[in-house]
Amino acid sequence: MRLISLLLFLLLLLITQPALAIRQGTATADIFIRRYERAGDFGRLALWHEAAAECLKRISVPMNEIAYDYYKQHGYEKWAARAEKEAREIHRWHQYHRTRAETAWQKFVGEVCTPDAFARLNIERENISKFIAVWLPRYQDRFYEFGIYPTFFKKQRELAEQGGDYVKALQLEADAAAMCAAQYAQIPITYGLKNYEKHRDAYQAYASRLRDLAQQNPKTLPPEINGGKQILDSLLIQTNASRLEADVILQIAKSEARVKAALAGQNAVHAYPRFQGFAWIVRFSNHSYGNLVTAIIDEKTAEVLDVFCGTNFMKFKNSIR
Repeated sequence: MRLISLLLFLLLLLITQPALAIRQGTATADIFIRRYERAGDFGRLALWHEAAAECLKRISVPMNEIAYDYYKQHGYEKWAARAEKEAREIHRWHQYHRTRAETAWQKFVGEVCTPDAFARLNIERENISKFIAVWLPRYQDRFYEFGIYPTFFKKQRELAEQGGDYVKALQLEADAAAMCAAQYAQIPITYGLKNYEKHRDAYQAYASRLRDLAQQNPKTLPPEINGGKQILDSLLIQTNASRLEADVILQIAKSEARVKAALAGQNAVHAYPRFQGFAWIVRFSNHSYGNLVTAIIDEKTAEVLDVFCGTNFMKFKNSIR
């Protein structure tokens, strides 16, 4: 039975992974949407639906367009078709969140709005600005770990190497670095985050170096071909860094009674604490059941703000079909 559950979980992961990979900021905003939906706080609910839509506009759309242009330019028609499908899904999600935001605002206006309510909205707007600032460079900062590099460039490079085509392998790595540079240019730099020009320039320079090496028609792969993963280490910038360490946050989450109850009897549980600019989200999951429980922890007070058991991702996914 456990094996069947594992296989079903992996199948679900394969089905949803492409969409999740390019909408992770929006998917994370869903945690806050769930919080305020459950609380009936329509003003802040509207703001977080707007934030989810904004993440799609600022992050998902340009990322998808960059990938699509590359696929079309280089003749990867199946991958281009996949990007077109992804663009349609991004549009549906954007419309979904905009519509939900409008509905929430209508309910908020119908309430008795006090000065305190408007003050809470202003604070939440500041939190959302920090949240988006964290997510704008996150994909580029993890370019070689997740998304298009391991699923496309790495696999294409492996095929080239197997065929002894080291020129193509170098060209693919150069294209990957150039794409990473383009993502920095069109996402964090376009929206005003400081100091990311040197990230863009470093990856552009690395791409140029690899193309120069490819022109030499090498008979073996030069060591520089694996340099892309090391570039970020010398350039890493922390924005909105938390004053709390992840280990401390993890212990706070594990000590929460609702988290303990959700994890009781579960095996091989993995924890994923992530700072969101103003608060921490800690997800606990395993291969048998997927996401088990999620905790939101305030960065300033270290207080557990809310806890959610399981996930309703598929409910949201189905609601926009």
